[in-house]
Amino acid sequence: MATRQFVRSVFRRFSTGGKVLGEEEKAAENVYIKKTEREKLEKLANKGPKPEETPAVNVGEAKASEPITPPKGVSSDIHRNYAVVAGAVTALSAFGWYYLSKDKKTEEPLD
Repeated sequence: MATRQFVRSVFRRFSTGGKVLGEEEKAAENVYIKKTEREKLEKLANKGPKPEETPAVNVGEAKASEPITPPKGVSSDIHRNYAVVAGAVTALSAFGWYYLSKDKKTEEPLD
């Protein structure tokens, strides 16, 4: 929901040439945006898969009634996958920061 509001605010800012909209203009734009989103959802709902357009599947390959499951040891939870990637990036960043922050040996002038 927050992403949708952010996208709307960015869209508003660039669609109006950078000017700030008044309350009435914002309300009119919100109504228009909601209407277009509803129309898109209705189109997607009406579209649906058509039986003549479904690709032919061999009986030996897979059955339509069987759910596709990932191999053992592979996570299907998208949030967990993002967490793993974020953790790896954080660990690499921390290592890089530590490695680059070590004092560099400089030559001291001899008196």
